[in-house]
Order: sequence, then C-alpha cells, then structure tokens
Amino acid sequence: MEPSPPSSSAYPSGGTEEPDRDSVTAAEGIPTAPAPWWSLPDELCLHLLSFLDVDDLLAASRTCHRLRTLSFDPLLHKWRLRYSHDRVGHLLEHRPLLHTLQPPISTIYLTRTHLAARRLHWSLVSIRLNRSLLRRPKLSTLVSANILPKECCRRDRTSGEFVWGVSGPVFERKRRVEVEKIKEGLRVWLERKARQIHLRRREGGVGVLVWRFSRRIKTGDARSTPNNVYVERPNKERVSSLRRFFEGLGSGRLGG
Repeated sequence: MEPSPPSSSAYPSGGTEEPDRDSVTAAEGIPTAPAPWWSLPDELCLHLLSFLDVDDLLAASRTCHRLRTLSFDPLLHKWRLRYSHDRVGHLLEHRPLLHTLQPPISTIYLTRTHLAARRLHWSLVSIRLNRSLLRRPKLSTLVSANILPKECCRRDRTSGEFVWGVSGPVFERKRRVEVEKIKEGLRVWLERKARQIHLRRREGGVGVLVWRFSRRIKTGDARSTPNNVYVERPNKERVSSLRRFFEGLGSGRLGG
C-alpha cells in the first residue's frame, strides 16, 4: 500500500509552496545539525563580538559576509570603547614586572644599555673571528697534511694554489656512492668465485682427490704427533705413485 501524499492543509498558501525542510525533518524525527552562532539575531551577535580583541574581531570578520557587516557596526565599537577602560585597569594589575622582561631572563624589553652591550658583543665576536681567519692555514697545507681531501679542491690556473671546488657534503655523497659501487663489485666477484670453487669441487678430477687425500694425511699426522717429534714427510715418488693409482682407478684399468 503506497503512502498517501500530504494534504493541502500542510502547505501555508493554498498548497502551492513546499513545506519547510526543518519542520519536515523535525516531524520525521531526523536530527538536524546545530545552527552556527552567527545565525543568531544581530543583538546577540554584537554582544558576542564586543568581547573580542581587535585581532580576533578581524579574523571573525573574514569568515562570512554577515560578520563582516556586523564588525563595522558603530554600536559595536561604541561598546568596545566603553569597556576598554575597565579592561585596561584589570590588565594593568596582572601585568608582569619590568625586571622579568629584561635580560638575562627575557629579551622583550631592551634598554639603550642592553642594545649598546649587544653591539659591543657582536663587534668583539667579529674581531675574534677575523683574527682566527687570518691565522688559518692555507688549503695547500691542509691538502698536503691529508686533513682536507684533494677532491674537494681545485687548482687555480693563474696562481697555481688550491681553491675551493666541491663542497664537503657533495664530496661525502660522492665518496659514499663510490664505496657502495666497490662493495657491489666485491660482492659480485666473491659470488662468482664461490660458484667456480663449488663447480670445481663437484666436477674435479683425480688431482682434486689426490690433493684432498694428501691434505687429510698431513692434518692427521700433525694432530697425532707432538711438537717435539720429527715426522718424515712423504717424498715426491710416493705422491706420484698415489696419483698414478688414483688415475688408474678412475680410468677403470684396476678393475676387480
């Protein structure tokens, strides 16, 4: 069953206009968003604006056209001038003491003595810095002493002296990139070497077997004998005979 349309008595002027949206939503029980405070009457808005300072009033006037119009109301500024005497008297009682605004606690209030002392301090600092710069060593001395890398400097063609070339951070980044390239190259080379060694051990011939056997004999003799006992080393003929034996075993000539 379809709902029946609203009757014509719900419309204020003979049913030609639509009902108010707020009244319809209130009748349906749908919660509505709260209205902003500048939608209040002008008297209440002016009363609220009278409590704002000048900077806050300027920020509020830039939010919408209605507040901008109300901020230029002469009645508002008349109220502000009337209440300014009371505000100044209240704020003067709570102002901070003068010595809390002066150095060394704070630098809000500076007298002529403080300004003169500050100028004297900076002049002494500049004099000390100029003397230190005059006593600094030359770039050629720093480069020869390996304090400054040579890549950061370049040689002047006219005078032949070292002058600043590349800045320190740029050189450090360049050196870091070069170190990373070297590490990557070493990693690739070691991986290739490891694969070659593994392939050689897996596909090694008789020579690898002889080398393993002789190495095992040497390590076994070194572990079983004390340090002060002389052990006779296998001569070249014995090694060659072992090699011929393993070669024949590999070729199948010494079968059964």
